[in-house]
Amino acid sequence: MKLSISPDERAFLFQDGRPVRYLTPGTHRVWRPFADLKVERVSVREPVADLDERRLALVPAEDLTVLTLAPNQRAVVARRGRPVAWLGAGVHQVWLTDRSVDRATGAVTSTVTITVFDTSPVAAKLLPLDVVPLAKKDYVEATAPEGHVVVRWVDGQLDAVLPAGRHAAWNTERTVNLAVIDLRERVLAVTGQEVMTRDRVTLRLNLSATFRVSDARRLATVARAPDDVLYLALQLSAREAVTSRSLDELLAGRDELVATMTPTVKARATSMGLELIELGLRDVVLPGEMKDLLNKVIAATKEAEANVILRREETAATRSLAQTAKVLAENPLLVRLKELEAYKDLASKVGQVHLVLGDGALERLQLKA
Repeated sequence: MKLSISPDERAFLFQDGRPVRYLTPGTHRVWRPFADLKVERVSVREPVADLDERRLALVPAEDLTVLTLAPNQRAVVARRGRPVAWLGAGVHQVWLTDRSVDRATGAVTSTVTITVFDTSPVAAKLLPLDVVPLAKKDYVEATAPEGHVVVRWVDGQLDAVLPAGRHAAWNTERTVNLAVIDLRERVLAVTGQEVMTRDRVTLRLNLSATFRVSDARRLATVARAPDDVLYLALQLSAREAVTSRSLDELLAGRDELVATMTPTVKARATSMGLELIELGLRDVVLPGEMKDLLNKVIAATKEAEANVILRREETAATRSLAQTAKVLAENPLLVRLKELEAYKDLASKVGQVHLVLGDGALERLQLKA
């Protein structure tokens, strides 16, 4: 029997149903005329083997190694520097058949390497990026950019708050979860909130709150949806503040409304690990008919104010004229001076003088001359 074994496979020769020989790549001749011979080919492309004890006993140590991993151990198998398999706890058979030749010395060595990890600690050393997809069942990691933190949960309990950076944990003996929390300032807007004032005027408010995370541990354990909780606090606080004021009081004291709401909203934010930076009332939107009525009131008010100012100025002008007349009556010389000033102003504006004479007027002027 002539057999050809390719480089990416190995073979076992069976005689009478029992493995008797391990065949390496190349051409083999077998001559046993009275025996029942069979050949079983095994691919070595996959790094992990699954041989029974009889076959395993025929494989030399340079072709295959047996690795036993404890429950707190894991291993990665790499071929020519590229990870190809992730091994869990238990007994594993790993092919070492992929080899390279050192050009300088001619030595032949296996390109397969096995790296064993101790998974007892919660925190793990960062694995190379090409290993992470293979180890995803036993290994978790999270990356927090600047302005963020990583919250680590172990078996359902908050274990640590980690700073910005890339963090990893073993998920073999415990259940570990990593969550990224954003610490940066953000704005929460409440738009179109309808509220009725004390004098039963329905209006819409547009509010905004600027806040940031001050206690990530508290935020992670107290509130599932902190934005929703803060949104509700803004709504209830606005409703309570507006219903206790009339429309005129509200329009005249918008800053007072914000000052009334701030302590309540701030206390609710603090209870969740948030810091309220600023609370603002952006708009007060009135119904159409109320807006028209208010515009009429404002127009009437401004017209009345204008009339008052006009009467005041007229009174002041009349009083000034009375004072002037009194002074002129007491000083005839001033009257004459005023008259001369008037003539002077009049003369400065006259360019030509036209004299109109009646019948006989010219003769009378000549006689006088």
